Amino acid sequence: MPNPLSAHSPGQSNFQEALVSCYCALSLASLREFELYLDNCLEFLAEDGVVRSNSVDKAICAQLKLVMDELAPQQRRVKALSPRMLISSLSQKGRWVSSMGEQDAQELFQMISSTLQSSRRESDASIFNSGFLTKSEPMKSSVISIPSSDGKSEGPRTATPGSQVETSYSGSTATCRMPPFSNPLLGMAASRIACVKCGYTAAIRHFTFDNLSLAVPRASTTTIEACLGMYTVIDRLDDFKCRHCTLTATLHKIKQDIAHHQAELANTESESKRAKRHIAAISRLSDQQDEVAKALATNPETNLKGIELVSPPPGVSTKQTMIARTPKILVLHLSRSIFTSSGDMIKNPARVRLQLLLDISPFTTTGHINTNASAPISGPQPLSAASKAEAKRNNCLYRLSAVVVHAGSHHSGHFYAYRRVAGEDEKMEAPGKWFCISDHTVAAVSLDHVLASGDAYMLFYERL
Repeated sequence: MPNPLSAHSPGQSNFQEALVSCYCALSLASLREFELYLDNCLEFLAEDGVVRSNSVDKAICAQLKLVMDELAPQQRRVKALSPRMLISSLSQKGRWVSSMGEQDAQELFQMISSTLQSSRRESDASIFNSGFLTKSEPMKSSVISIPSSDGKSEGPRTATPGSQVETSYSGSTATCRMPPFSNPLLGMAASRIACVKCGYTAAIRHFTFDNLSLAVPRASTTTIEACLGMYTVIDRLDDFKCRHCTLTATLHKIKQDIAHHQAELANTESESKRAKRHIAAISRLSDQQDEVAKALATNPETNLKGIELVSPPPGVSTKQTMIARTPKILVLHLSRSIFTSSGDMIKNPARVRLQLLLDISPFTTTGHINTNASAPISGPQPLSAASKAEAKRNNCLYRLSAVVVHAGSHHSGHFYAYRRVAGEDEKMEAPGKWFCISDHTVAAVSLDHVLASGDAYMLFYERL
């Protein structure tokens, strides 16, 4: 069906594995940054200007490029697309891709994403290496350093409840050859666990992500903000063992043992073997007492070899995860699997209201880290940025570019996709032209139709 841009978008032939892979490729084809990323990956893999498909990863990259070129709007009517070569290449990494069972769009996306990421490395480098971190300001390390009163860093030490600290980072050199371009899918999240009893906050952990899997609230209707709110909510942990509380209990036990040996020594002849044993025990315990006390004062995470730690009863702690570095392309997976009271797994039927522009400012960290166990990592923040312009300046404003929808139950159903096609001179914030692709059928739809789809399973956003 022709669209107002006088172009034709190809559908796909109706076999299960091709459908889901095509919907992923259709969604990715709507993202300009992803197209550039794929082109850069292929150029990086090229030898003498030709990609040698002598590995599974290279073959997948090459076939994905061919499929995305086929999925580009055409100036003529084209036949339905059947990406069998892409399916064949993907099935070499996971046999389930070519099975007759129902495929999962998120699993296919993650396979494509990890393939592209691994194709960028020539050695065994990890996506957590310094080559990525040094290009990902301001995050370069995962250890909190609390400045002393004179402004000099004293290394990691106990954080007091309610305090705010600034993160200090140190990079290291990477030995592998890294390409001169970044992965637009990769963002970084920060995770904090804090003890409610003593107020200790362990080192803030950072990890990369290429998509966020969001639980959908159990409600008749909900919003993306509500799903993101559940992802970044402060969770209560009842079984976490606080390192600071462990060392405190250990120090208390050592002091008790010292007092016991001192009392026994007072009632023992000074030259006896028994007295010497008590003296040796007091000396050993005193050394351990100094080590534990130093760790408590400087860095509770210090490895205390040879010291038997006392395990106190688990106390109440809180855990929170927030977005620390926003990706150029934000992919959201709406996890709809829920359990009934009888233990059966069903699909959460909540209808999720979408919007063209998404401001994720309330779910991101700032330059300060809050160590209060009952407060957000970087909060409290306003419900939204003061304006869309401010959110854009903070790299927190996104525009919806594609939606993968799952219609049906948890165990069966049908995937289809909505794709945005923009004009060459169109502003980034503009809604663009939207199409619904289902099997071999392509139809132009309104933006309102897309936003009211309700059963969204994966959402693809581009940062403005």
